[in-house]
Amino acid sequence: MAPQPGAEHQRLQALAGAWIGDEVLSDTPWMKGGKATGFVETRMTLGGFVLDQDYRQERDGGETLRARGLFTFDSDRGEYRLFWFDDLGFAPADPAGGSWEGGTLTVLRKSPRAIARHAFAIRSAQEYELAIENSWDGGATWMPVLTGLYRRRSEDGPSPVA
Repeated sequence: MAPQPGAEHQRLQALAGAWIGDEVLSDTPWMKGGKATGFVETRMTLGGFVLDQDYRQERDGGETLRARGLFTFDSDRGEYRLFWFDDLGFAPADPAGGSWEGGTLTVLRKSPRAIARHAFAIRSAQEYELAIENSWDGGATWMPVLTGLYRRRSEDGPSPVA
């Protein structure tokens, strides 16, 4: 019998769907701060073991960032993992690791440039918040990078498992 996704995998379903978000960005070494719009398309895939996320950011009428995130639960480590790829030109580092606390999934991505903390806070079936912070000193201090409020587009519901 083929393995089946567990409750930990099914919890990722809360982020599945088509979303649009109002974002506020801080100045970073990679881009100037300001307001942006985020477009997020996510779906459960690989039999329900992986949440596949496509992300696109627009500012001033043009695309400024594209990214792909793959979320799963690593039962060997007992933690959620985020594999993150974007078009900023950096090779992906090790996957981020994290956990749920209440309705918030928080993961830490570590690279030679910084530590990035992503906190996805589910507010309802129709809305979630994302806060990304970076630390350039090993986690002693944190600087906001992005805050966003995302709402489901149209009458979209959670994506079915593919």
